Parts: sequence; C-alpha cells; structure tokens
Amino acid sequence: MEEEIESTNSENKKTKNKKLLIILAIIILIGIIGIICFISSFVNEYSQRIVLGNEIENINKTGNVDTEIKSKGKYADVEKALKDYITEYQTIATELENQYENDKFSTLLSADNYASDGPEFAESKKLVSDIKGKGEEVKTKLSEMVTNEYKEKRASDMNLTGKYKDLFIESIQIENELEKVNKTIDNINNYLEKVENIFDFLNENNGKWEVKDNTVQFYDATLLTKYNSLVSSVNIIANTLRMGL
Repeated sequence: MEEEIESTNSENKKTKNKKLLIILAIIILIGIIGIICFISSFVNEYSQRIVLGNEIENINKTGNVDTEIKSKGKYADVEKALKDYITEYQTIATELENQYENDKFSTLLSADNYASDGPEFAESKKLVSDIKGKGEEVKTKLSEMVTNEYKEKRASDMNLTGKYKDLFIESIQIENELEKVNKTIDNINNYLEKVENIFDFLNENNGKWEVKDNTVQFYDATLLTKYNSLVSSVNIIANTLRMGL
C-alpha cells in the first residue's frame, strides 16, 4: 500500500514537472517571438528610413522629384508629403521662370520695341507690372511655405504625428534657397524699375528722339547724355543678374 502511494506521488510530481516545463517552454517561446518581432520591426523601420533618406538625397542632388513612393508604412506618408511639398515649390518657381523667359521681356529696350510701343509704352509697362507683381506673389507664397505653421498644416493633412511629423518638418530645409530666390526677384524688380525710368524719360521727351537705322537718336546732346546714363544703370543691374543666375 505504501509502495502504491509513493508510486502515485512520484507520478504526480512528474506530471507537475511536465506541466511546469510546458508552461516555461511556452513563456520562453512567447518571449522569443516578442524579441523576433521587435528586432524585425526595428530592422524594417531602419531600412525604410534609409530608403526615405536616399530619396531626399536624390532630390537635393538632382532637383528631380520621382513621384513613385519607394518607402513603406508611415515612412511612405512622409515621403509623399515631402515630394508633394517640393513639387509645389518647384511649380511656383517654374511659373516665375517662365515669366522671365517671355520673349518680350528680353526686348524691352530694343529699337524695334521703341518704334512699335513708344512713346507711351503701354504694352511694355503692362508687361513690366505683371512681371513685378508675379515676383512679389512668389516671394509671399514661398515665405509662407517655410513657416512652421504651413509645414505643420501639410503634416496634419497627411495625418503625420509624433516622430513622423517631426521628420517631415526637419527634412524641409529651403531657407537658403528661398533667400537666393528672393534676392534674384529683388534684383529683377530693381532692373524693371530702371527700365520704367527709361520709358518715362522717352515719353516725357516725345518728339525729341526717333528710331533710325535700328538705333535711338536724340536731337539734343543733353538728352542723349541723360538717356545713356539711364541705360548704363540698367546694364549694371543686368550684369549683376547674369553673374547671379
């Protein structure tokens, strides 16, 4: 009888030990799975950040925006927000560039323009006014784009929060570029103001000059000296622009 009791107790102990081992094995397995998941998540996040970093570096180097989203998860949202932002910036800059590349813009002070649009220069003055207005419009828009309020709104529109929002905002560094753009716009507007001074001078002295043999000829030496001085001031700014572009 005692042997049977001892045998039963021994079997009970073995059963308990087995259960304990099974429980420990499950706990260890869960722990291992948790660690594997954490490592996998960490590696995946690190790799996606590298993909995003490569895209940003490519944009900085080439100025080209590949609309294909290369990263995944929340990093894909950050990438899209960044690319949309840069595309908007480039679209605004291109509109201004197209305005400056207007054929009429480069011939404002030509003898042909003097003959066709002088002495009032109504069309030329309208073009000058439009170009100056577009320049100021671009300055205002780009200045708005670099504010934290604007960046945060763009982040909010893409549902970016926490570190993803911070990454988006920190990745936008166009302040130096904006300073260069604003300086160019100011120089061009200064150039256009000098051009307007020439138009006003020619209009005020209507009848005292004419276009002949593709040149402007004055009937008074004093007026010619004044005209040449105005043209010289325009050329100085034009040379500055050429060196800066």
